[in-house]
Amino acid sequence: MPAIVLKSHIMPGAQQFDQQQLGQRVADARIEAELTQADLAAAIDLDRTAVAKIEAGSRRVSAVELGRIAAALGRPLDWFLVEGPQAVVSRRTDAAAGQRSVPLDRAVEKVASDVEYLVEQGIFSPPATDLRLEPPRDLPEAERAAERVRAAVRPDGGPLLELGEVAEQLGVLCFALPLGDRGGDGAYVSIGDAGVAVINGNTEAGRRRFTLAHEIGHHVFADEYSTDLSVADVGSETKRRINGFAVYLLLPRGSLTERWRMLSGEPREKAIRLGVEYRVSWSALCSQLRNLGLLSEAEHQVLLARPPTRADYIELGMGFVEELYPPSVPRSYARAVLGGYRAGKLGANRTIDLLWGSITKEDLPELAALPIEAYQREFDPLP
Repeated sequence: MPAIVLKSHIMPGAQQFDQQQLGQRVADARIEAELTQADLAAAIDLDRTAVAKIEAGSRRVSAVELGRIAAALGRPLDWFLVEGPQAVVSRRTDAAAGQRSVPLDRAVEKVASDVEYLVEQGIFSPPATDLRLEPPRDLPEAERAAERVRAAVRPDGGPLLELGEVAEQLGVLCFALPLGDRGGDGAYVSIGDAGVAVINGNTEAGRRRFTLAHEIGHHVFADEYSTDLSVADVGSETKRRINGFAVYLLLPRGSLTERWRMLSGEPREKAIRLGVEYRVSWSALCSQLRNLGLLSEAEHQVLLARPPTRADYIELGMGFVEELYPPSVPRSYARAVLGGYRAGKLGANRTIDLLWGSITKEDLPELAALPIEAYQREFDPLP
């Protein structure tokens, strides 16, 4: 059987798999798709023994067969051929099953592949920043790191609104995608000097912002946190420090304390107003107010038991603004994709796919007809 020859998007320098590694990828994808070897064999018109040999790496796979396998398992061809970028994973677990989230894994792989493809084609240059910090050794250092990051993007110390745009300033591209109940919270992957964060858009609005703040922490502490964190690491000291960074990034000690003392009214009303201003979850806000000594432990417990209702927001004349509503993609990335479409480098379907369905075909800009001079070289005589 001939060896695989595919015209596939493979980034220069990417680590290509041998036959055994390819077989392992087939097995991994089949298991994640909850198919037996017999199921996969029936879908691609092969014997079950042939599938078993492919997964064991003892049988070569033709290009046609691999194409069928990829289609049956819902994976791009490249996923079976090359190793993707190493992800730094934040709270990636599926809480219901106690294991890694398959929807999040797939989304991270596709987003990273999409960004790399656009870079390779000269369509997109990801934002980058020189801001890199030493990993915090304790929570006070995590707070100081958050202060340095805030000083770079919001010197006045107020709430960090539109956190997706703030992340772009720091070199992080944020994709908020509908990943469902088993989609975990978020993940980060480094691509060159830039970073990509995938956030589960189906989580609560304040939680989405906290997850992105956590991923920003992975980015600014890049080198030392460059290995994949396992389920066992969920409560690790490293993650606790990054969580501390995220809390102080969104709820800084100085401005939060000042606003609390400026507001009048009973503690619950003040907390509701601050939650709207800083766009954070009720539990995160209450915990930070307690941490800063602005609430007693008794007050903290009382407030946790009485989260805001719609009636509270109406009576206070306020509304909680949701950020990172799915599907949403980074602005610089979206502009580059639409620019590639206008330039004829991307087709309509590919453009919509790269934008994760955030627009439809009807939303695509109308392409201007090229002037006749643009075709002149096609008719010029050869020298």
